[in-house]
This record gives sequence, C-alpha cells and structure tokens, in this order.
Amino acid sequence: MRDANIDESAIARLLGVIGGDQDDLLELLNEFFVVAPDNLLKMERAAASGNLDTLRIASHSLKSNGRDFGAVDLANLCQRLEQACKSGAVSDAVGQVAAITDAFAAAKASLKKLVAGNE
Repeated sequence: MRDANIDESAIARLLGVIGGDQDDLLELLNEFFVVAPDNLLKMERAAASGNLDTLRIASHSLKSNGRDFGAVDLANLCQRLEQACKSGAVSDAVGQVAAITDAFAAAKASLKKLVAGNE
C-alpha cells in the first residue's frame, strides 16, 4: 500500500534496526502515538505564549520522531518551525502548530493503515 504521507523506506530501515520484529514496531509506533500529543500540547502552549525555546525543542523532538517513522510532511513542517525558532523569526506560530497537528493526525492514520496492511 502506497501512501504519499509516509516514506515506507523509513519504516523498512526502522524494521531493520529492530531486527524485523513487527511487534516491536507496533510498540514503538504506539509510544510515538502517546508521546506526540504531549509534544503538540507543549508546542501549542509555547506558540501562544511566544516561548521560542520550548517551541524549538518540542518541534525538534517531533521532527526526529516523525522522520524515524517516515512521516515526511510532519517532519518537514516541524523542521521549518524549528529553524524559524532558531533564527527568532517565527511568523504565525499558532497557525504553524495547527498545521503540524493536522500533519500528525494524517501521519498517524496512514501509519495505522500501513501497519494493519502488513499484519
């Protein structure tokens, strides 16, 4: 199953790292699905308050996790926001975080379909 939201080669690399164990992959995905909303909440609060350090750190974390699971759109949006925070030139942080939240929801749905198709 092909999904433009997900780089399946990233999933294949991750599976290689964990020895091809589908159960371990599911465990890692479930952890991502639990941790990511916490990062998104931090990002929402930081965007609303203008705390660029917290916004940068949470964006970096979500970017890295997104890349590990091949969530290309999510990772790219997080990277853009992280870089803007580093430069101190963030425009519409609340809007960017909303787009990242949407990208996470899309990635989560795609990842669930992908894993269900591989069972």
